[in-house]
Amino acid sequence: MFFLAPKFWQQNNMLSRALQPVAWMYEYISLWYSKRIKPQKIAVPVICVGNLVMGGAGKTPTVLALVDVLKKMKHSPHILSSGYGAVIKDSIQVNPKKHTYLQVGDEALLLAEKAPTWAGPDRVFSAKLAISHGASIIIMDDGLQNNSLHKDLSLLVVDTLQGFGNGRVFPAGPLRESPQRGVRKASLTIAIGKEPLPKGIPQATRAHMTAIDEVNSRPVIAFAGLGYPEKFNRTLQDYGFDVKRFIPFPDHHPYTIPELERLLKISERRKIDLITTAKDFLRLPERFKKKVFSFNVSLEFEEPEKLYELISTKLQNISSSI
Repeated sequence: MFFLAPKFWQQNNMLSRALQPVAWMYEYISLWYSKRIKPQKIAVPVICVGNLVMGGAGKTPTVLALVDVLKKMKHSPHILSSGYGAVIKDSIQVNPKKHTYLQVGDEALLLAEKAPTWAGPDRVFSAKLAISHGASIIIMDDGLQNNSLHKDLSLLVVDTLQGFGNGRVFPAGPLRESPQRGVRKASLTIAIGKEPLPKGIPQATRAHMTAIDEVNSRPVIAFAGLGYPEKFNRTLQDYGFDVKRFIPFPDHHPYTIPELERLLKISERRKIDLITTAKDFLRLPERFKKKVFSFNVSLEFEEPEKLYELISTKLQNISSSI
């Protein structure tokens, strides 16, 4: 499902209130379905990285940063991705040199650059394949609402700029489930950004995004297809870019040739560079990549020792119980 988050998700207006009965039904059905699934325990620990909103919270950069943490702890992490928006039906190991975003999803391609990544809707089967290929620990990307695998540790990612919008569950708001239910699942909350945490979220460890490449601040025309594209606009401005025009697209949007040609015409007419996110860059046809700049960021934990301690303690408890 590719969609651009509606503006009323940030407001407690008449439309969001009118959709509240549907939201109650959505949450009830989701809860009923999840209770019917018995999580399966596998041979290695599973760390889940998830969020409560419909995309855009920063799960992918959190997973990438977590890989570095686990490697420093001498683990061999493998990542599980659902392959959101992809055509795959079976679990496969993602090969960035072979697969396209249409086959495995844009997030899976990014993750596979960092660690062995398995894409597919069956997380249990993907996990068993990962173990057979040397995984000593599994990172389950976007798995907080998926009960198929037993999770030894669950990290809840909250983007403080986006927050929880109007605080209502889909379709009345941007939430996948109520914050109270989501928080109960989490071992630790990771807050990305400087803004206060949304109501109902306990004190969290903080993280922030930092540019990977040297920043050449200049006037730009920016575009992005994210769950909360305004975050990219704000990030560019924080780094000193003069964003002359910002063009949002739906989350995981598959860019068409006419759309990109229109963007290039705007860029050429105004003699200003086009810039987008690393995830969006993956979805561009090759001939357009030479004409668009990618702004690459990584996530840094502000209290990495807290994460080290939590993971170490959890793994020690698992070992002692075997």
